[in-house]
Amino acid sequence: MNIYRLSVLSCLAMVTPPALAAEFNLNVLDKSIRDSVDISLLNQKGVVAPGDYFVSVTVNNNKISNGQQIRWQKSGDKIIPCINESLIELFGLKSDFRKKLPAIKECVDFSVFPEIIFTFDQANQQLNITIPQAWLAWHSENWTPPSTWNNGIPGFLMDYNLFASTYRPQSGSSSNNLNAYGTTGLNAGAWRLRSDYQLSQSDSGDNREQSGAISRTYLFRPLPQLGSRLTLGETDFSSNIFDGFSYTGAALASDDRMLPWELRGYAPQISGIAQTNATVTISHSGRVIYQKKVPPGPFIIDDLNQSVQGTLDVKVSEEDGRVNNFQVSAASTPFLTRQG
Repeated sequence: MNIYRLSVLSCLAMVTPPALAAEFNLNVLDKSIRDSVDISLLNQKGVVAPGDYFVSVTVNNNKISNGQQIRWQKSGDKIIPCINESLIELFGLKSDFRKKLPAIKECVDFSVFPEIIFTFDQANQQLNITIPQAWLAWHSENWTPPSTWNNGIPGFLMDYNLFASTYRPQSGSSSNNLNAYGTTGLNAGAWRLRSDYQLSQSDSGDNREQSGAISRTYLFRPLPQLGSRLTLGETDFSSNIFDGFSYTGAALASDDRMLPWELRGYAPQISGIAQTNATVTISHSGRVIYQKKVPPGPFIIDDLNQSVQGTLDVKVSEEDGRVNNFQVSAASTPFLTRQG
């Protein structure tokens, strides 16, 4: 009889449906705050309660901040993080895309771009942000972006090259020659003033000759936002096509020294759209020359080596196993520059 009762109880336990929702007894709370407590969020999996949190922040798995205070707040039926202007500067967004993000009070509104995904890892107190690669500015561990450059301190400089010679014959008068040349200048903010000078002195017997001249004076400053240098005064015109000449005036010329090595010279730009976290592989004549992981959304590959020529095979391998293949032609016409 006892065995029969145990088997019946076991069957009842097996067919009992699981609870679909949790119940909370609010009577344990003080009556003055009982009505103001919203426990609906506790019934939803993975939802963050509104409030301030100290979290670390990553963008496409790259950590950009530790111990950042971020407020989660209600927006309609969702709880979203409030990203302020100072934090978004750490994302590394392209300037033209950054201008498209409106601000609502002190928070940036990302609702216009659902491709940007926010995921909060509550166990590790980490906010993970996924942004399409095409919307991020180019960066490299071996290159310092212009946004972090500074103009240095004001100062005066002078460099010189000095040459001296003496001639002492067995008979007759001796002679001495002294020549110096170099550059002198001033630094003030982003501006640089430079003058090239030449000095000479010659002694022969009782005769002494001295001369000095300033061969060129010019003022210049970098324009990092344009990747160029502005020059005012006496300068030279140089070109791979036309003959060079000297003139006095103004010049605005590109300065490749502001670019990282990967972006100098010409190479084709490859773009596409990744449906998931994907790996982009570029091959030439069956040999892999480039590989990069990209997040979901549009991507741009613009840092191929400038020596690449011919037809390139591009393979986009999605995280779910899908593969997309296409080809891109790399022209070898001289004097081309990279797109953008």
